[in-house]
Amino acid sequence: MTTTLTATETFTRRFWVRVGAVGLLAWPVTHFAGFVTGPPGSDHAPAIFRTHATQVQVSGVLLHWNAIVIVPVMLALAYLLHDRMPRLAAIAGLFGALGAINGSGLLMADFYDLALAQSLPDAQAAAVTELAYGYSGVTFGFLVPAFLLHPALLALVVGLVRAGRARWWQPVLLVVGLALPFLTADRPMLVQASGALFIGAALYPLGLRMLRRTA
Repeated sequence: MTTTLTATETFTRRFWVRVGAVGLLAWPVTHFAGFVTGPPGSDHAPAIFRTHATQVQVSGVLLHWNAIVIVPVMLALAYLLHDRMPRLAAIAGLFGALGAINGSGLLMADFYDLALAQSLPDAQAAAVTELAYGYSGVTFGFLVPAFLLHPALLALVVGLVRAGRARWWQPVLLVVGLALPFLTADRPMLVQASGALFIGAALYPLGLRMLRRTA
């Protein structure tokens, strides 16, 4: 009975470690795909959404799943750190995962904005969007928690550097990758999507290490 239980626990642990590792490897891919398929422009202008309706939908779905993939990413990073910095791992992992989930919820706005753009005059559609984003429930229930993702993510990677399990350049590349879409919002989508290359360079060593442990 004890042997069976131990084998089951080992299988379960290896399974979830692999899920986390795959998340670390998949996130840059879904990040790139979500941004490169997006419509041009830095805002939800009704005319742009109406003209690029298919891109809006494809990008919205991909970015939704991108946010979902970040949940195992956060848990994987917390797992790598938990034996050295258990409090930081638990707190940052939890807030990062919650931030990713809230970010996923925000992406439904793309589909509502597309429906508004196709149903109302541009001025009215833009006014409804502005009104919705002005609600305190959206600000404090979705936006603020979603933006906790990035500091939580960086806290975990910096913690791994301090624990000797990551190199100093990995959080630097991660910051560049996360910031690039915001800094290049008025540039072609391929430029915005290139942030995924930096994210991948930062996280792939960690993901591959986790996979080797379960081989």
